[in-house]
Amino acid sequence: MTVRQRAMVLAVALAVRLVPVFIADREVADVLRYRKVADHVQDVSWNPYAAARLFPYPPVWVWVEAGAGWLSRQGGLSFPVVVKLPIVAADLGIVWWLATWGPPRGRGARPAWIYALHPVSVLITGFHGQFDAAALLFVLLAISCWSQARPAQSALALSAAVGLKSFPVLLLPVVLAQPGQTIRERLRYAALVLGPVLLLLVPYAVADLGALRRELFTYGGVADFGWIGLTRGVRWLATGVLPRSEAVYWSGHVLAAKVLFLASYGGLLVALVRGRLGWDLPRACLSVMLAFVVFYGAVSAQYLLWVVPFGALLGGRHFAVYSAAATVALVGFYVFLAPGVLWAGPGPAWLDRYSAGIVWVAGVGGVLASSAAWLFTLNRPAEPA
Repeated sequence: MTVRQRAMVLAVALAVRLVPVFIADREVADVLRYRKVADHVQDVSWNPYAAARLFPYPPVWVWVEAGAGWLSRQGGLSFPVVVKLPIVAADLGIVWWLATWGPPRGRGARPAWIYALHPVSVLITGFHGQFDAAALLFVLLAISCWSQARPAQSALALSAAVGLKSFPVLLLPVVLAQPGQTIRERLRYAALVLGPVLLLLVPYAVADLGALRRELFTYGGVADFGWIGLTRGVRWLATGVLPRSEAVYWSGHVLAAKVLFLASYGGLLVALVRGRLGWDLPRACLSVMLAFVVFYGAVSAQYLLWVVPFGALLGGRHFAVYSAAATVALVGFYVFLAPGVLWAGPGPAWLDRYSAGIVWVAGVGGVLASSAAWLFTLNRPAEPA
């Protein structure tokens, strides 16, 4: 891509995200949690894990929340806008990465444009305000550094991803399973990924190990999507009563989900180590994220973004079907369960809350079916998208 073409796709990506950032300038859902964490850190304790059920993430993001809170207090700036801007910047970084790595894979500018305009990304970043894009950017940087034979930089980029969100740690064994490494090189890579994150956690462990364990290591997810989310939605359709989404209300299901995912994850790693799949690193990482969406049933809305950069890069009919299903599921979910994310008022007359619930349940089923089909056909060459 030329400089002008890159500038164009970045400008479009920025515009389609800034519009929802400014029109959805509300402290609701996760943005409200960010505000509560920021207030806690500024007024109560520097330790976010001391506040129950507010901060189930590694420690890096808390300083973005605290910084946004400080700017909001001192400068009168809008907290929702300020806290979302770093996520928008991360999305632009992903677009740039795809603009760089699309052409060598024979995909040209399509991956960058697909992600720039992708509704799942716009919904999660611009409206919802979840920051998975920041972790995904560092995952992509880790992949590109690895492909350029820069393992130390790759490891540090993956460490940054893990420091933001826990899920990229699942990709560490995938990298270690790549051929051509000695045991010493694998150990060094793992140390560079895990060491900085563990060092960041030390002050919090010293301050209150019980709180750290409770908030970070025992978090089981939320059953808004995934097969447990689908079970929850079907029960609502059958009984008219919507069960709670927290993992504690689905303990048996969550245990089964952990067993299912770990079994599939272990099988993928064994196949990678034995060289049976022949996947490059992006495809191998995509397989892990798809397996999580399919088998781990307590899936939150933002998890649907994980596969989107990889799908944009690789293309294919299954990615297009997944994109449509995920968009439908997210819109239904927000209108049904978190309407303040999309708009301040009661919402449009053409999509009442009950209808939105049906759309959500149907969308969750579509996400599961399309993710499973995509996962089990990854060995096939992707069709152009």
